[in-house]
Amino acid sequence: MSGARARTTTAVAALALAVVTVSAATAHADARWLAADLTGVGDAALTGVTRVDGDTTWAYGVGVGEEGRTRPRTPLLLTRDDGERSWRRLPMPAFADRSGQIGQISAVSQDDAWMVGQYEESRGAFLTQHWDGTEWRVVDAPAPEGKRFAGAGLLDVSARASDDVWAVGWLIVVDSEVPTPGKPGGTTQETHAEAVVEHWDGEAWHLVPVPDAASLWTYSVTALAEDDVWVSGYTSEDRPAMLHYDGVSWSRVPVPYDGVNGELVDLEARGADDVWAAGRKLADDEDPGHALLAHWDGRSWRQVRTPAGAGRVNDLTLAPAGVVVAGERPDGTPYVMRLRHGRWSELSVPSGGTDGGRYLTGVAWTPGGVTAVGYEEAGGSLPTPVLLTGGR
Repeated sequence: MSGARARTTTAVAALALAVVTVSAATAHADARWLAADLTGVGDAALTGVTRVDGDTTWAYGVGVGEEGRTRPRTPLLLTRDDGERSWRRLPMPAFADRSGQIGQISAVSQDDAWMVGQYEESRGAFLTQHWDGTEWRVVDAPAPEGKRFAGAGLLDVSARASDDVWAVGWLIVVDSEVPTPGKPGGTTQETHAEAVVEHWDGEAWHLVPVPDAASLWTYSVTALAEDDVWVSGYTSEDRPAMLHYDGVSWSRVPVPYDGVNGELVDLEARGADDVWAAGRKLADDEDPGHALLAHWDGRSWRQVRTPAGAGRVNDLTLAPAGVVVAGERPDGTPYVMRLRHGRWSELSVPSGGTDGGRYLTGVAWTPGGVTAVGYEEAGGSLPTPVLLTGGR
């Protein structure tokens, strides 16, 4: 397994706005959803959405171009205040690595937010950017020294306070490289994966050691307090994994699930005794995966029943009296489902293009109900962004 999945009222007037105004949402055939017209955005994929404060939503991802055989990427961030009908584009500094992408966004307030992304070899550091209410500023986060990487990135960030921000991700470490027999100039690499955890203390990012890092892939983090931080992912044996930090040390916390393999890709928390985790479980090597949802009640994790037809979960958001999840069924079609007072309901998702290829990568609970984002991609074409609101 591998992958990237990859969270403010924004002082828009203070920006030298390179703004794209996105047309008002138009009613879809399924009247419960409104599909935003994103033609002004161009070719792009939305990978996440978050509520930044009490009245502002951000949707983010990457714009994708085409230059010969390459597809350079640029950061994409759209914002909308409650009551507005248009999404506006906020400028972000370009990636040094043109194949980079946004991992995740999390905000302390409307003038204090963080974005994390991939490792940029030209900098020798992980890309992070900080929003101060007026502009974004690139801030490097250190990578482990003395190692060579075949790939690396930060997948999630949890901003609890201005001096307490956590980020997690992955490393593919090159152990050895030798010439490939019969292929002049070719080489063969031996690699292994490692977890990476970083902490911002108000002044700089610092690498945080975790036990058995080479046996973990870390996907998601949520920080509740200085002594209450959760990290999820999966083990080198392809089993869901959970770590907890108590302010002094890390511990592995078992998560029950009825599967052979799986991973936990997202964490959300209301408080110390109300934490949710979501991802995928697999019954065997041929299984494309089914939804995995777990809940922490302050004492232990327990698996939460999910509908039989729900495939892997891509994103999770808290909602009144429960949660909302977005993902893909075993046949690849997208879904959005809500758990409320212990009962599931499916929020029928508008169909995509004529040949499918629609993916929902992020969900957030907003005053209108659910905001879901993703993209459509068909036949090798460039992606088209998708942004849906409603779905109560």
